[in-house]
Amino acid sequence: MQSKIHKKKIILFISALALSTSNCNKKSENENQITIKINSIDEESKKRRVNMFDTLEVGKERPGLFTKRFPTERMYITDSMGSVKIKIDPTKIYDFSVSGLNVLGGDMYYPGFLKDGQEVNIEVRHYDKN
Repeated sequence: MQSKIHKKKIILFISALALSTSNCNKKSENENQITIKINSIDEESKKRRVNMFDTLEVGKERPGLFTKRFPTERMYITDSMGSVKIKIDPTKIYDFSVSGLNVLGGDMYYPGFLKDGQEVNIEVRHYDKN
């Protein structure tokens, strides 16, 4: 009887410890996040792609078998001014890809390069579907 009570206390203690540890990790993830603004820029005119509503794909570095992978973590649509604000963890490597009607563009950013409130310009290049 006493061993069952002792086992329940141990299980309860381990569960409480695991729960508190997982909550701490989530809190620190949110504290590390910064907000950046990404602008979709036309490569030829060097102006924002106003009213084009491009798609921004955000890929975050993940370990792979032999190389690093950048699976799409989130997708956004640019606003009427050709920009979007996102929150990221500045300690990770990110791959930003912008696509729209007959345009593609992208860039990769390493830890420490992006700062809170920074504006990032992603130039997109026109291509023909032919």
